Amino acid sequence: MNAIRTLFFATIVLIAAAVPVSVFAAVIEITPFAGYTWGGEFQEETTGTKLEVNENGSYGIMLDIKQTEDTQIELYYSRQSTELQSKKSGSYVGTPLFDLDIDYIHIGGTASMGEGKVKPFAVGTLGVTRMSPQGVDLDSATKFSLSLGGGVKIPITDHFGLRLEGRWLGTFFDGSGQAFCTSGQCLIKIQGDVFSQFVANAGVIIAF
Repeated sequence: MNAIRTLFFATIVLIAAAVPVSVFAAVIEITPFAGYTWGGEFQEETTGTKLEVNENGSYGIMLDIKQTEDTQIELYYSRQSTELQSKKSGSYVGTPLFDLDIDYIHIGGTASMGEGKVKPFAVGTLGVTRMSPQGVDLDSATKFSLSLGGGVKIPITDHFGLRLEGRWLGTFFDGSGQAFCTSGQCLIKIQGDVFSQFVANAGVIIAF
């Protein structure tokens, strides 16, 4: 996972080097954020048992680089440290199977709408989801994913503001697949195409 984070921040540096100075002189926004993430379900193919990701807090950072008056390039990173549990008839069964870290590493863009001080925007990104079991001898799973969402930016000064947004995050398993394997044996056989999560984020924009 450290290698992926290093690659993510190296990408930020490369984009910064490649974007014309006139664009950087306009606006760069760095937004650390806290969020709440819910959703995410697997179905064990053999027994049909539903396995769900516990909803809880998440955090991350966004880098937005202005391209036109209404569009930006965006780099997005978030992490949710959670648990995977079996669920039956609306209630959790037994202790968690294991702790699970879910990282989203994406690139995409935003498009602003409206002319007022409060700026609504739409956002779309794509990249990878990294699911890392903790405290167990199981391999991590890395899959293609995308996000779609929207929100508002609320300027407070020329250099600070607030960003409120919601997103759908979809991770693709290409039909029946496998996840969380070790020594050729997999704990979960995925049934279905898309692992869906939803997140509400609130962050502080630092603009320069």
